[in-house]
Amino acid sequence: AAPRVEDVREDGSIEDGLAPDGRLNPRTMALALEGILPRERTFVQDGGHFIGWIPLMCSVPDSRSHLFVGTAFQSIGLGFPSAVGAAVARPERTTVLVTGDGGGLMALADFESFVRQARSGVVVVFNDAAYGAELHQYAARGLDEAAMLIEEVDFAALGRAFGAEAVKARSLQDLDALKDWVSHGAEGVFVLDLPISQGVVAEYMAESMAGAQPAPRPLPVG
Repeated sequence: AAPRVEDVREDGSIEDGLAPDGRLNPRTMALALEGILPRERTFVQDGGHFIGWIPLMCSVPDSRSHLFVGTAFQSIGLGFPSAVGAAVARPERTTVLVTGDGGGLMALADFESFVRQARSGVVVVFNDAAYGAELHQYAARGLDEAAMLIEEVDFAALGRAFGAEAVKARSLQDLDALKDWVSHGAEGVFVLDLPISQGVVAEYMAESMAGAQPAPRPLPVG
């Protein structure tokens, strides 16, 4: 059922973890992961709009346990290959790859490598069916969003095809499958596909776009 207006909280979430448009609220999901994921963990983050969630909501054991890849030179798609390296370098920890659907699709070959190599790994896909950073930076300025949208991909199904356990969450309660995996030893790889709302904008993105001007109209030809 669609969420009711009276159920919506100040942060935009509702009791079952949904945003007002009926898709998952990424803030609620990231906060829930703080208490579910094993404490001894290494976060590896691809680039994209979604980098605003995990650093705010989740802690790490030490300063070497949160890796950002690609953001320094505005690249995405490096999360999966970097997670393979992190999993091999620190096999005693759970390697948690955090990616978007756009960047994840660029590195599917390394998705399989991660599933095969990681002793203990979690793949968290903030899946907004878009290149979210572009959507919130450029479509917000009036540019045509068509090239920024992606047909929604079922990363849980892809993970199962590669040999991982997986769930495509539709509510906060669906994270129980990840809790069970952790309670049984967190062995192998678990894929958590989170179909999140495009309407929830990370604070850093909203601040960077404050005062942005609409894109200029092209000059007529001839």
